[in-house]
Amino acid sequence: MMRKVDAVVVSMLLLAGTTLGQQQTDWIKMSNNADIQYRVQVLDQAKACYLEFRDEKQGTGYTTFDAAVDYNSTDLNPDGKPTMKTDTEHIVTAPTHTGSSRIPNCSAVVDARVSFVQRGA
Repeated sequence: MMRKVDAVVVSMLLLAGTTLGQQQTDWIKMSNNADIQYRVQVLDQAKACYLEFRDEKQGTGYTTFDAAVDYNSTDLNPDGKPTMKTDTEHIVTAPTHTGSSRIPNCSAVVDARVSFVQRGA
């Protein structure tokens, strides 16, 4: 009985963390390739952005690509404004799984572009 109570408490805490300022965006098309999409969840407490990627033309194999992600850093410039940076991520998606990436010191994703798309069978 105690394990069931523990499981319920953990589930409630996880749901509360998701609803308190950590909303996930809808799927967004990459700025240079509409077939590759991403969504973002800004993790305020961790000062990081978590991204998921998917391929709308996903076949039965893997899709591999590089994603250049422009984001606002948690670092501020001398004017007190966020510094924009770019991170390059190597992503692999599968028919049953999205690709994912975590960018530290990120307060918002500004844009994402894709290059080197390779699709499996």
